[in-house]
Amino acid sequence: MATATAQIHLRTPPKTKSLLILAAELSGATNLTDYILRAAVERAQADLLSQQTFALKKGPWNEFAKRLDATGRDLPRLRKLLTTPDVFAQNAQST
Repeated sequence: MATATAQIHLRTPPKTKSLLILAAELSGATNLTDYILRAAVERAQADLLSQQTFALKKGPWNEFAKRLDATGRDLPRLRKLLTTPDVFAQNAQST
């Protein structure tokens, strides 16, 4: 892992700091900085993943689009799984 040399400074109300300290202690983080940094990095990665795009040249794009538009193959076991009521629905009907 790269050596941490860059700094980020935060100002927060005392109640927010107390909340973060308590959460950091309960999570087992080694310190408040590690807790905040881990949470911020996880959120940043999730935000970026939801925005990722990819580009294809015309030939591969056409093949990709063709496969997306194609009718899916029949998977009987999957169809059965998706059409069978789950245990929670079954329990709700019996009460």
